[in-house]
Amino acid sequence: MLAFTCDIDWAPEEVIADTLNIFEIFGVKCTLFSTHHSLELTKSNRKLFEIGIHPNFHPLLRGNSNTSYEDILDEILDIHPEAVGVRTHTMMQSVAILQKFSDKKLLYEANTFMPYQYGLKAFKLWNNMVRIPFNWEDDVHWAYGYSFEDARMEIDTDELVIFDFHPIHIYLNTENKYRYNEAKNYLSDPKKLLEYRNSEVPGTRDLLMNLLKRCNEKELTTHKLKDIAYTCLAEGLM
Repeated sequence: MLAFTCDIDWAPEEVIADTLNIFEIFGVKCTLFSTHHSLELTKSNRKLFEIGIHPNFHPLLRGNSNTSYEDILDEILDIHPEAVGVRTHTMMQSVAILQKFSDKKLLYEANTFMPYQYGLKAFKLWNNMVRIPFNWEDDVHWAYGYSFEDARMEIDTDELVIFDFHPIHIYLNTENKYRYNEAKNYLSDPKKLLEYRNSEVPGTRDLLMNLLKRCNEKELTTHKLKDIAYTCLAEGLM
């Protein structure tokens, strides 16, 4: 099963709109994990897009916050009450956090990252949530030093293949950490960010568009993560 996901990571509206537009052009489904209120996400086409939550628990690690796991979850769920899926910012997780997800009636979590691995399966956890592992992420691709000419993952396969992109890297066409580090002081200024967009070598944007083009050419079916979770539960996978 093939799926595309995006971690929004506080991207400005213009950057989010840019990512949504690319998926709209190709008519490919995507699950969007949101960090904040966004009009672009709110009005997005639900036939193509699923909205999940992307809570940030880092303030708790720093020990300088009076908030709790539940407070953080409640805040983002108040913004996206229809969400049934979660991937935490930086994939932070624990047994206690997983229990909070279950308490909030979330259907699945997508925190387990296994780069470039085949043979992954969605499965039900002890708390009746579904764990959906994923196997590709844009910033990890450049951390390995890989070229964005090739995702190093086959998409025309019966295997579970789940991509994770970030709108900021799509917008910048990021190919390495140096470009992002130069641009990140202007993350709230989309016009300024365009001055840093990569046009020299293949980058994140190029790879995404090539993947979506291949989905269309091969007439591949793409899935929202909630549909993968429901399939897992229906098949009784453990």
